[in-house]
Amino acid sequence: MHHEPLHIGIVTRAMPAHGRGGMEDHTLALAAGLVERGHAVTVLTTGLPDRTVETIRGVEIHYLRGTSPRYYSWAWWRKSPAAILALHDRRPFDVLHSQSIGACAFLDRRLNVTRRLPTVLTLHGTPYDEIASRVNILAHSPSLGASVEVLQIGAWVVKYLWFYLGAVARADGVIVTSDEQDRLVRRMFFVAPDRLFKVYNGMDHDMFVPAPPDEDLRRKLGLDPGDRVLPCVARFARDKGLDQVIRAMPDVLRGEPRARLLLAGDGRERPRLESLAARLGLDHRVRFLGFVPFSDLPKYFNLCDAFVNATLRSNGYDLTMLEAMACEKLVVSSDVGSTPTLIRDGVDGLLVPVGDRRALATRILEAMREPERTREIGRRARAKVTSRFTVPRMVEDTLNAYQAVL
Repeated sequence: MHHEPLHIGIVTRAMPAHGRGGMEDHTLALAAGLVERGHAVTVLTTGLPDRTVETIRGVEIHYLRGTSPRYYSWAWWRKSPAAILALHDRRPFDVLHSQSIGACAFLDRRLNVTRRLPTVLTLHGTPYDEIASRVNILAHSPSLGASVEVLQIGAWVVKYLWFYLGAVARADGVIVTSDEQDRLVRRMFFVAPDRLFKVYNGMDHDMFVPAPPDEDLRRKLGLDPGDRVLPCVARFARDKGLDQVIRAMPDVLRGEPRARLLLAGDGRERPRLESLAARLGLDHRVRFLGFVPFSDLPKYFNLCDAFVNATLRSNGYDLTMLEAMACEKLVVSSDVGSTPTLIRDGVDGLLVPVGDRRALATRILEAMREPERTREIGRRARAKVTSRFTVPRMVEDTLNAYQAVL
């Protein structure tokens, strides 16, 4: 469909300059895709100490001075409405797009109505997902910080009542990114069907493609030719479920002694995870790789026998799963949140009950013992993501949402 050129404002808590993450990658991919379609895009995001504005891939990005990087602070709620209006007055927006509740304060003041600026809000997750995630942590990965998780549950109830309900009610249109979120938002936020739009997240299929294993990388990692490789790529946070994979490894190794777990990423949970691996006697079977550059990830995916995502987090599907599937890899994932939108169990991936380490080990061994079936599932996985989860389709469906509110 042809769309007249628009000037689009996007409001988000973070961009790639703040650090790597799903929200950051998604927002830049969407903004750059809109620019490639002939539209102008201006992004307002949280502050950075070393810059206030820059242009990346044709996207003009403004970092709001005096606000905490990557987080919605009180300073952000106080300053962001005026900053949005200043950008709008300089060069009027045709539509404003709030990633999550980035433009909550703008909507709370009903500035979209008084300034006649149609505003679309994308829900990548909901307070329900955050509460469910913390319940999963308490059930499957308890710690001395359990009281903190309980407090977080209370905090998300407050956020739902204080921020989310009002922002969603006042937005002109609401975008959800999965089938599960579509049903959940209808129930939790009472959004009328004509205000609700489903737009699947997209990723770069030119970068993530099937390729032979990189033998130089295999040697660099100290892997022998017969080793069976299981990578995880995630922030080292408790809700990512990396301890679940480590705890499943003894069962995996009893069935497949050549299995090797590669953990790519970093974070505050790393010392605890390293200690757990040592306590289980997995020192030589679990490798902590640290941060892996985004451009190198396809090599790691193409080296693996199966990709593992044992997340406890109930939210949208992780982009790393899309990337592994695009490389024709079978993904073994927790059956949680929006994952079923991406994976149909036994068809284009394997699902396990959240927090079930024995089931996780069983499905990993299943993938290793049935190589032909695993390859066929990988082929179906790539076919699915390259047809439904593409940046061009994400951009087109987002433009259709803009046109509907315009």
